[in-house]
Amino acid sequence: MGVFTQRDAHEDAAYLTATRDDLVMQMTVPVHERLPAQILSGLEVRRVLDVGCGVGQALLPLAVNQGALGVGLDLSAMACRLGRESFKQYRPRAQTAFLRGQAEALPFATGTFDVVNCTLALPYTRNLPALAEMSRVLRPGGMLILRIHHALFYSSMLWRGVKSADIHPLIHGGRVLLGGAIYHLTGRQCRLKWLRETFQTRWLLRRELKKTGLCIDSELSVSHPLSPYFAIFKTVTGR
Repeated sequence: MGVFTQRDAHEDAAYLTATRDDLVMQMTVPVHERLPAQILSGLEVRRVLDVGCGVGQALLPLAVNQGALGVGLDLSAMACRLGRESFKQYRPRAQTAFLRGQAEALPFATGTFDVVNCTLALPYTRNLPALAEMSRVLRPGGMLILRIHHALFYSSMLWRGVKSADIHPLIHGGRVLLGGAIYHLTGRQCRLKWLRETFQTRWLLRRELKKTGLCIDSELSVSHPLSPYFAIFKTVTGR
């Protein structure tokens, strides 16, 4: 996903290196991609943006394999570098670009992209500004592919900490559940640093998406209770 939480630098590097290795394997041993075809059916795709792109693993099926331009945006300089190098080496003809940046301030013109992908990055952003920016750069009729961490994800993390007597998942899961509860009840995310990460629910998403000209069209077949996966369209009259 590319947006880091409390891991240290060594863990970040290990995660990105493993993700890069997986991406290279997908590039060198192609597999039949059913999901992108299902998601993008009937949609003209020329430009794809991946917010919180990591090394660009989602750009391969969503953009490169579709013959489209793929742009990855991430806070991590290492993620962008590994993505840039991997595509240059293994898919030199692919149209890809990697930029450092924040979801809440996307450096693109309004209506630039046909598809915006955001996989498990939303919990680490200010949700409404991030969704508003994704909506802004998405053309009318375009699609946002969004995967979230549900409250059940953090409840599972908390319970895992209880069972294993590990204080780290216990504290992390507990504080995110607290911050998310505040967000759901008040409509505002907590500004305290240790409570900024938040879970989302379908109800919360519908509330926030309505403010940005977006609406949930369907839940994808790979969706999971802990991390639901949605296809979200920008209405033609949406901003």
